Amino acid sequence: MKAFRHWKLWGCCALLLSAMAAPAGAAEPAWPSRPIRLLVPYAAGGSTDIASRLIAQKLSEKLGQPVVVENRAGAAGSVGAAYFAKAAPDDHYFMMITPSQLSINPYLYKTDLGYDAEKDFVAIGLATQTPNVIVTAPSLNVHTLGELIAYGKAHPGKLAYSSAGIGSTGHLLNELIKTQTKTQMLHVPYRGNGPAMQALLAGEVQFNTDNMPQLLPQIQAGKVRPIAVTSTKRWFQLPDVPTVGEAGYPGLVTSVWFGMVGQASLPPSVVASMNKALNAVLTDPAFAEKLKEYSLEANPSTPEQMTAHIREEAKRWSKIIKDSGATAE
Repeated sequence: MKAFRHWKLWGCCALLLSAMAAPAGAAEPAWPSRPIRLLVPYAAGGSTDIASRLIAQKLSEKLGQPVVVENRAGAAGSVGAAYFAKAAPDDHYFMMITPSQLSINPYLYKTDLGYDAEKDFVAIGLATQTPNVIVTAPSLNVHTLGELIAYGKAHPGKLAYSSAGIGSTGHLLNELIKTQTKTQMLHVPYRGNGPAMQALLAGEVQFNTDNMPQLLPQIQAGKVRPIAVTSTKRWFQLPDVPTVGEAGYPGLVTSVWFGMVGQASLPPSVVASMNKALNAVLTDPAFAEKLKEYSLEANPSTPEQMTAHIREEAKRWSKIIKDSGATAE
């Protein structure tokens, strides 16, 4: 009987200890425990959307949960960024960004963006990058960047370029060209990459600058003439096109990068977990080759490296905006 009572007492203690431990274990469920949402602050079909959907598919496989892409476009990505910043805290919610949201728009727009670029987001990691390419209409007798600038100087105020909108990297890169070379150029903004390209094809403007995924099909079809890429080395898909550095303008080196952020409330453990998964996707050789098919390069990083990169980009673009006088309402 004594032995039975001892075992009965031990059993009660074990049940009590188990009950006490259960709430603690339940407080930190395995992550991810449900589908993940990835907000893209641009319309479907653009470079950011393409990169996000490629990455989302692979992240789903790595994390064992669906990664669902949602698009919220407007104001060079500011509409989506504001929505994301104000959404209810959610450790299964992320956003893919470009330089615009945190390194350009806060300095370009004079109105309230609806979010704080410094406080409302936490970096997860850089994802991919691609250079810009400067293209002209074949009808324009210009074959190099130097010739384009010379044409602009010879026709002050008549050299016009299209862009995907005020604040796009294409817009600001050309503002940089204008200020560095003291060339008068006319900016004609459109509502997206497609209309900007159509304006060039229709002869409404003389040249355009955009990221590689947007322009490569038109280049390969012979509809536009590439005269320079903005990377530090020649782009593998356009080996015969010189870089801006080779053309004599190294200060024009720029890239369009894509990176993932979470809400400021995101637990550090989730930041680390998502960064690990993202980098595992980006460092997979087969996936890196897949990205190249879309004119994208894998660009993995730590959260700290992404944060430093955003700040360096902000310093550069804010100076370009100030020097050029570019503004948006």
